[in-house]
Amino acid sequence: MSGSDSQDDGTLRAKRFTCTPAGVIASSRRRFSGFLLVLALIMAAATVAMLLAGRLVPALLAAAVGLVVGMAWRMSRELSPQWMEVSQGLLTVQTATLRFEVPLEGATTRSLDREETDHLRGLASTGGLVAGVGGFDSHLLGEFDLYATDFDNAVLLESAEERFVVTPDNPAGFLKAAIRAGATTAGPLLQSEAHE
Repeated sequence: MSGSDSQDDGTLRAKRFTCTPAGVIASSRRRFSGFLLVLALIMAAATVAMLLAGRLVPALLAAAVGLVVGMAWRMSRELSPQWMEVSQGLLTVQTATLRFEVPLEGATTRSLDREETDHLRGLASTGGLVAGVGGFDSHLLGEFDLYATDFDNAVLLESAEERFVVTPDNPAGFLKAAIRAGATTAGPLLQSEAHE
C-alpha cells in the first residue's frame, strides 16, 4: 500500500469513484426522460384545456396522470448510482436517494469479460429501454443486483450472500482499491451455481 493511500494509523484512506451515465444506459435514460417530458406537457395542456372548457373531472384526471408521469420520472432516477467509496473493509454505494454499505472483508471482485458484458446488456434491455438498476437472475452471472451507469465498466462484487454488478468510471482503480480494502480478486472463471 503506498503512503498516499494509507493514513498515519495504517488504515486505508477512503477513495471515491464517480459513476457517470454513458453508452446505452445514458441514451436510454435520455429517451425515457424525453418521452416522460412530452407526456407531462401533453397532460398539462389537457388539464388547462379541460379547465378552460369548465370540465372539472377530466381536468382532475389529466392532472392526476401528469402527477403519475412526474413520479415515474423521479423514480426512474432514484436508484441510479452517483458514486461509490472504498474505505477499509467497506464499500459505500450512493444513489440519488439511498446509501448502502457492502463489507469488503472476504469479498471477491473482478471485471466482467466481453461475453458477460454483452450478456448483461441483453439482460437489462427491453423494448428499446435499458435498465441500469434492478435485481436479475442470469444463467451466466447468477443472481445479482445491478447498479450501473456504463456497462463497459462493469465489475462483479460477491460479498457473503450478496452479488452486485457496479460500474465505477475507473474500474481498474476501483478493483485496486477494493483489493487494498480487504477484497480478493477472482479470475474470469468465477461462476455461480447453475440457474434455469
